[in-house]
Amino acid sequence: MKTLSSSRPASYFYFHLIILVLVFGGFGLNALVHPDKLPPTSGIVYLHGLIMFLWYILIVIQSNLIRSGNISLHKTLGKSSLLLALGIVVSGIWMSVVHYSRPDGFVFSTINTFILINFIILFYLAWTNRFRAEYHKRYMTFVSLSAVFPALGRIILGLNLNQYLSVPLWVVLVLVMGVHDFQAQKKIHPATKIGTGLILLGIAFTLILMENAAWKAFLDQLMG
Repeated sequence: MKTLSSSRPASYFYFHLIILVLVFGGFGLNALVHPDKLPPTSGIVYLHGLIMFLWYILIVIQSNLIRSGNISLHKTLGKSSLLLALGIVVSGIWMSVVHYSRPDGFVFSTINTFILINFIILFYLAWTNRFRAEYHKRYMTFVSLSAVFPALGRIILGLNLNQYLSVPLWVVLVLVMGVHDFQAQKKIHPATKIGTGLILLGIAFTLILMENAAWKAFLDQLMG
């Protein structure tokens, strides 16, 4: 069995660091440039944002521990990811319910639905494969990638670009994993195929359902 520190751990650390910068930069840039377009301030907004930031900070710390060979502390801190993952899911659902009455509530909830579905699936795969390093680190990376879209959207909004550019930007970040695998191993790892497929399917379903009247009627009734 390969150890947790196998196969170019530094590249994962730097990739997670880039994602963390995008998350902080995206929300920070949007707050500075478009403060009028921020969601109404409330306890759930602050709570969800805090949990999300803690998640991305934890992933950077965890990947750095692997890079430095501190496997014991990595395993200990890894248990906290269960609480953060639960917090992300619960607060994410709560966000959809609370903000559904906003003009963009339907779009927000549709995007959020598939983000949360993929987040749950990928975290489950990461957790159940935590003793298989090559699978675990890839699935954990895809967990972070599955939830990064809101930050990318705010980067595009902050730069006053077409909002749909956030989708290809998301796709590029997801495809980086496959490129990394091919460069390192001359083949794409099964976990990368699954993670990439799930996120791309989520994007496709989201785009389709945002134009689907039956889905809107279902959400209208569900959100009451």
